[in-house]
Amino acid sequence: MTLEGPDLVARASYAFKKQLVVKKVDSIVYYLSDLFESNDSVYRVVFIQLPNAIWYVKAPFIKMMLENAFNGNEVPYWVTSLRELFIRKQPHGPNRLDRKKKNNGELGYPKSMITFTHKVNRAASSLERHSLGYAIAKIHNVFANNMNGLHEALHSWSCENQPGVIRYFTEKFDQEALLVKFKKDINKTFKAKRVLNTKVALDRFMLDWDIKKFVKNDIGLNHWPEKELRYIYRCVTRVPDFDTIQEVSIKSGNEW
Repeated sequence: MTLEGPDLVARASYAFKKQLVVKKVDSIVYYLSDLFESNDSVYRVVFIQLPNAIWYVKAPFIKMMLENAFNGNEVPYWVTSLRELFIRKQPHGPNRLDRKKKNNGELGYPKSMITFTHKVNRAASSLERHSLGYAIAKIHNVFANNMNGLHEALHSWSCENQPGVIRYFTEKFDQEALLVKFKKDINKTFKAKRVLNTKVALDRFMLDWDIKKFVKNDIGLNHWPEKELRYIYRCVTRVPDFDTIQEVSIKSGNEW
């Protein structure tokens, strides 16, 4: 049967959309904030969304492997700042943790994503994107090339820090097969084309308390930076009072 006219267009459209879906699922997606200035430095917050294929890879492990990769040389700020960040339930929405209810009615553990803060001196601010490109390339180089027996290190680290993950996998794989799985999954994911989204307001993912900590600890302010407020909250008419922001309780999950 030969497809013609509308049928051919529909089939081509479906195939194109399917390719887009596969790319989105398989790729690591980076969300980049705008630049923030302090007296002597510029900062950018970077959010990393890993695909489901490597859901078990967490920020502390990535940080450990990157620190090892610098082999005694000075570890850059973006590596030391790597962390798991509890994310907002709805992008730019209310100040609530993203968590689901279990079958017994209890709240599950909050969802998180990997985050780091990229920093360069103000004198070198024109080179910030080049420096950030190097940082992202460094992550992919270390993990795609299985440096320092990375898959074995992941198994050892998981046994110590996330035993529930190991229990989950040992029901399906013996240790040798699991090591092969780790190696293949990580290699494929970090060699795939990465996706970058720019000019992301911090409240797309960050809760108010984490935004406040960034403003105080990195930018060095005890108030909202008026010039850069649009980089923090997408809707600048609904900005919380800086002084009254408190940390959201993980136990209750309530908004403050």
